[in-house]
Amino acid sequence: MPYDVNDTKSFNAGFEPVYRAAYFSVKAMNGKILVNDPKNRKMQAQMDKKLYGKVLGDRSKLEIEFVEDQPGVTTLKILAYPLNAIGQKLMFGARKGVVETVLAAFYAEIEKRLETQQAEA
Repeated sequence: MPYDVNDTKSFNAGFEPVYRAAYFSVKAMNGKILVNDPKNRKMQAQMDKKLYGKVLGDRSKLEIEFVEDQPGVTTLKILAYPLNAIGQKLMFGARKGVVETVLAAFYAEIEKRLETQQAEA
């Protein structure tokens, strides 16, 4: 599984705001929520091969687990990988850097939404 990217990122916010920010970030990036399970603190999303109008070439899937390490700090544990046109995991022929680009944009969207939520509070 050479294309799998395991990544973690912590945010200085509780589970609920981070989950909400992640959900709306996927929507803002024209992704589809495949699994929406806040009770078990899991989410899966399929991201389009276009990101903000730029063609990346491959679709990506994000399998996200939310872990609240301590009060007010939530860590996202993400397994991300490229998909083919019919939603199957790519085992060869994936374009380099697509999944990493999607993850960076996803984190930026979450941070932007969390800052907005904190400013409104």
